[in-house]
Amino acid sequence: MNTEFSFIVIDDSELDRFVIQKVIEHTDKSLSIKTYQNAQHALEIIGNHSQDDKRPAIILLDLHMPGMNGFEFVEEFEKFPPEVQNNYLIIILSILSSTRITFDINSKLINGKINNIVEKPLTIEKLLSLLNKLKSDIQPTKAL
Repeated sequence: MNTEFSFIVIDDSELDRFVIQKVIEHTDKSLSIKTYQNAQHALEIIGNHSQDDKRPAIILLDLHMPGMNGFEFVEEFEKFPPEVQNNYLIIILSILSSTRITFDINSKLINGKINNIVEKPLTIEKLLSLLNKLKSDIQPTKAL
């Protein structure tokens, strides 16, 4: 699969990061994947480094993490200048067990801060569906 994305995985669970990385690799071994256990560290890396890869980076973000959680990450990410934000697509990975969490995510989706939600565990089928959706969402932008 020839894709136009690279990946950043932010999840405090070593097992979840491993599974997500393997799913991505199984989909396409040529994809660039960076993983972070700590949302604050990932935010610092994103803010301090230009995106070398010209492909947009998909941030697969866990919501429930110690220290900085997924919502706090998004709030801090929103403070970056648009030229940084435009290089990334934020995808929430969550079990979605709470109505309150779903409401909070949906409000961020409506405001365009989060691009999509994928229920854990990530599978090849879910990833392929997500990639197809994201490709179709950004195609009109490229035509402008």
